[in-house]
Amino acid sequence: MDTRKVQRTGKSTFIVSLPKSWATKNGISAGSIIYINQGDNGALTLSTDRSERDLRAHLDIGDKTGEHLVRDIIGCYVGGYRTIEVTAGHMSSMQKKDLHQIVNKLIGPEILEETINKVVIQDLLSSEELQSERALKRIRTVVKSMISDSLASLLHSNEELAADVIARDNDVDRLNLLISRQFTEILRSGSVKQETLNPIAAFNYMQAASNLERIADHAHRIAEIGCKKSLNLPDDLKEELSSMDSLLCGLIDDSINFLIQTNSDKANELIDRIRDIQSHAEGIAKLSGSKDKSEMLVRLVLAGSLERMLDYIKNISELTINLSHATHSIEKAG
Repeated sequence: MDTRKVQRTGKSTFIVSLPKSWATKNGISAGSIIYINQGDNGALTLSTDRSERDLRAHLDIGDKTGEHLVRDIIGCYVGGYRTIEVTAGHMSSMQKKDLHQIVNKLIGPEILEETINKVVIQDLLSSEELQSERALKRIRTVVKSMISDSLASLLHSNEELAADVIARDNDVDRLNLLISRQFTEILRSGSVKQETLNPIAAFNYMQAASNLERIADHAHRIAEIGCKKSLNLPDDLKEELSSMDSLLCGLIDDSINFLIQTNSDKANELIDRIRDIQSHAEGIAKLSGSKDKSEMLVRLVLAGSLERMLDYIKNISELTINLSHATHSIEKAG
């Protein structure tokens, strides 16, 4: 590690010299402009370019299609690459179709160039727009609507509403990937302009988004049951599901609010409440003496999904407690 002695010039200006090897490597000479960014932890990041580095990925996909190709593109996106140049000896129509589909499922990237053997994907979302708290709140809103509408589709045998819930699952996936990308941006640059999160808070927000995404998956699963025309739920089950709607949405609201506020006391109280509520989810599978096999299958799926949703909400509350202790630790160290 290099060390430099701080010198003073004039009455209020401090000067520190740059390592010559770094200056030479980055083409810095007398008169060059250096941009300085201060991170939340006090660290200074020096850059020769005011804009974010144009991180560029080159992918030779060969004959890859489908999920393998999708995973590669998502990996580059979450990794923070601004430009993804995808090439192949001769790109098939299926490969191009896959690339268009995955780009449409991500927030920011657009296809700017397309030839017979190359597709260039450029991320048009600036770092200033990467607001993880805003994205987290948006995921919460979408997930709550998915829960309410999935249960409503089940209660009222509304296939159209159930299909809409299933489609909304993609919105949650997109926002979840955006927050993962935000975390990578913070780790790489030390901070993001107009973003007040430190890396520890960003990590916990990313984990919370992941738990919300899993809750959305279970709302999707319930909606798939709602797509069945022949379903006829008994009154006791309908009553139980109606009460679970507002209950789950209220718990999700509280869990995210307490995380953003870093309120560990409220998070602990919420965990205790969830433990008391979990008996309701377990009881859904046991209600009614019906021996109808389709009804029992629905009850088992519902009980399992509702119980897992409560577990994920509890996970978010535990993240709040972890973040609270980590924040206090940093404050003491400072």
